[in-house]
Amino acid sequence: MKKYQLNKDVSQRIVDGILQGYKNYIQERTEKNTQMKISTAYAWVKGNHIDDQTATICEEVGIKYSKAKAGYTWGYLQFTNLDENTMFIIKNSKYFNEENFPGGTAFTGRKRRSLNNENYLKKLSKINQDIDFPAELTLFIDDMLPRTMTLFDDSVMKSLEDNDVSKLQADFDKFYIITYETDQFNMVSSIKVWMPNPINNKAYLVEDLTDYIGSSTIDITDLDTSVLENDYLDFDYDSPTALDYDIFHEDDLPKEDEGNSKS
Repeated sequence: MKKYQLNKDVSQRIVDGILQGYKNYIQERTEKNTQMKISTAYAWVKGNHIDDQTATICEEVGIKYSKAKAGYTWGYLQFTNLDENTMFIIKNSKYFNEENFPGGTAFTGRKRRSLNNENYLKKLSKINQDIDFPAELTLFIDDMLPRTMTLFDDSVMKSLEDNDVSKLQADFDKFYIITYETDQFNMVSSIKVWMPNPINNKAYLVEDLTDYIGSSTIDITDLDTSVLENDYLDFDYDSPTALDYDIFHEDDLPKEDEGNSKS
């Protein structure tokens, strides 16, 4: 996957944008925590801050952005490099599962079950249907077939046909998911670039951008992240709120909450 790595300057700007957005998010959380009697809803604006600052900083190197929606209501930004015919989005690694990127993981860290309808990640991944992904062994191996060939039938290929997808494929050759991860101290500790494969629903690591954190001009070492300490203690179930671009429908709520949602 090395041949699909991003330009180094673009990679640094992406990292800078994520760091600056996260810094702005912490500062706003701290400010609202001081000003308001309750401000827990601000826990859900982190993605907006990160998208906003990534758009601002990456614009300096020709990266464009457009607004999009995941599901019914949750807005996020799609970033595009028209010179390279590439698109990328940014996602919290907490809700990303490289073994099943459309399904992701739940707020509690459990792998989320597959949805019947294709979500936005699955649709966007179809941009990559011509990418040379690492080949995987199949269940059917004989002397007539290369041992690393992945087989798929006409029904799979037909499922790739979609008007919206066709437009994306006409404009872009490559689609990436950029993930960021925070450590036990709520500091950004890892940033990685992935390419999702629409055939097997797996995402493949293209590059680890974590070293760019050290070369960034955005300093987050002095951030006071104590305002985040109780965030995850307040939630012991899969939230029905949008989780960093993943939308929950009513039938995805825990059983104990379904009755309450209909009352």
